[in-house]
Amino acid sequence: MLRSALFAIFCLALVIVFQAGPAHALECNDQNPDYCSKCEDLDKAYKGKDINSILVRGRSVWTPLYAAYFRDCPKIAVRYLELGANPAVGGMEGDMLATVISWDRWEVEQRALWVKMLVLAGARLDSPPITKRTTRERLMQEYGKRDDIMALIKVAEQNGG
Repeated sequence: MLRSALFAIFCLALVIVFQAGPAHALECNDQNPDYCSKCEDLDKAYKGKDINSILVRGRSVWTPLYAAYFRDCPKIAVRYLELGANPAVGGMEGDMLATVISWDRWEVEQRALWVKMLVLAGARLDSPPITKRTTRERLMQEYGKRDDIMALIKVAEQNGG
């Protein structure tokens, strides 16, 4: 009986400790942009922040531009690009264009709009490598000639990328 009472007190203490943790940890902000559920929230999270700020989590490089792509907020992305966001940096291993082309998070038509936006802002398939490979090399080595990849590479090439 005493043992179960002590166990219950221990469990209650753990609950209190975990509830008292920092409330901001899972809130939408520039350190947790993936918790932003709406474009407006994402925009507020980066208001007044460096438009080329970088937050690395594992293999993902979070920039305001990548967060806009992650949440599919093209109007915000256009504004970030107009403010000087680097169109080449963000996403997996920091290669924004490769991320948009390869990640089938959205249908090809929607990804094509993002590819065009990034290329018109200066992202290139054959730019000097970000991580020892150009975007084109990364795509071919990791994904091969997948139909969606080839279609999106063509979109990039047709728009000067």
